Amino acid sequence: MPLSKAQEKAFQKWLGDHHVSRTCPACGSEAGWTAYNEILSTMILDLEQKKISPSTNGFLVLTCNNCRHILFFAAPPILQG
Repeated sequence: MPLSKAQEKAFQKWLGDHHVSRTCPACGSEAGWTAYNEILSTMILDLEQKKISPSTNGFLVLTCNNCRHILFFAAPPILQG
């Protein structure tokens, strides 16, 4: 499900408040980042019980506009904070 306008705004505000650099740590480019417009969900893998279950956590994602390096940010504290 796509982020709502309020969630997009909260993420952009959080990035600014935390001075997230426009410089990519992988390639050094300052071409900026593209925000993925959804929360990336995760799965919990229990190898002992051979079981996979959905996690209640998720990630907000930025992708470098030059090399496609990806940064992950925990969604709950950003969107609920």
